[in-house]
Amino acid sequence: MLDRDLVASRSYTANIVGNFCLSYLLGLILLGSLIYSAGIWMVLANSRFLDFLIRVGVIQYHDKGSGWVEGVADSEFYYQSQLPVDWLLILVAAGIFLLFWGIKAIQFHGVARHYGIDGTLGEHGRAYLYGLGINRLFPFRIGEIATAKVLTGQGAAEDRASATVFASELFTLFEIAIFAFVGLLLMGWTPWLSQVFWALVIFSVLYLWMRNTGPDLILHPARQWIKSARATLQTFTKNPGVLFRLSILSVIAFGLEDIAAYVIANAFLIGVDFTVLLMGIVGSYIARLIPLSPGGVGQFEWGFAAALYLGGVGLPEAATIAILDNLLRYVVGTFTFGSILLWYKVETDLRSVFSVFTRSVNPAT
Repeated sequence: MLDRDLVASRSYTANIVGNFCLSYLLGLILLGSLIYSAGIWMVLANSRFLDFLIRVGVIQYHDKGSGWVEGVADSEFYYQSQLPVDWLLILVAAGIFLLFWGIKAIQFHGVARHYGIDGTLGEHGRAYLYGLGINRLFPFRIGEIATAKVLTGQGAAEDRASATVFASELFTLFEIAIFAFVGLLLMGWTPWLSQVFWALVIFSVLYLWMRNTGPDLILHPARQWIKSARATLQTFTKNPGVLFRLSILSVIAFGLEDIAAYVIANAFLIGVDFTVLLMGIVGSYIARLIPLSPGGVGQFEWGFAAALYLGGVGLPEAATIAILDNLLRYVVGTFTFGSILLWYKVETDLRSVFSVFTRSVNPAT
């Protein structure tokens, strides 16, 4: 009997590892397919990465140079890669991302206090940012477990920690809904529907695929989710002042994301209408609501780029903005995550987080 349990445990572990590998592969495939569809040379040129590849000797541009790839497909690509990048604007965008996460951490602190969880802004913010960092590195919303584990490590009851994480998710949905509605008011039904169409397709396909096969951690059953959402809303309606303040923080935070994307586009001299860009951010969020890849990589970029493209932006430019936006998000976010690990004591560890994850997807363990 013991041998049978051991074999089953090893088989299950191998299954989890396989799913993780497929998740990373999915992210790479989605990202690669977007670059391929938009035109590899154009994306390299628009992002100025082509200039870097020439300088380090990967692409040979002239006879005196060296490189594994001989020549550039067109001189236009080389010219585009030589256009200046406003690095000051990139720093501004990085600062906006930091401000965005700071506001979200303040909001998370407010949610935690609403559920009666004691702690300082620094403690609750650390829990939120730690989970955010884990979500960037691993698939299947493991970061949400990490955030809840940090809260329980700080002394919170498990049910209150889980309720805080779930309420935080609802505020993200609120942000998407509010700014999608703003986009609808600004542009009307037809262009609005065209911009969110492919993001909704991505979400719908993943929902239909995962609703009977995926663990509850990735996709809660619809009835359970609606019941939990209704109960959460009822707790906040008893304290409308808190709900209003936290909702305002959501609006400010999501607005900052739109501004950051606009600043990044201008830093690389890619012109795009702000309203169209707003819907690009909405599309990116919808496309990664069910994150099968780490941080929704690939899903985020496709949802973003498809919305921009259907809003009138060229596909190479749309793909470039989406990739650069998420790249900067990852760079700044990884720096923030690393700083937390380096300077602060986090009240959990990866082993504990993954232990909860395996139990959540396999209750028999």
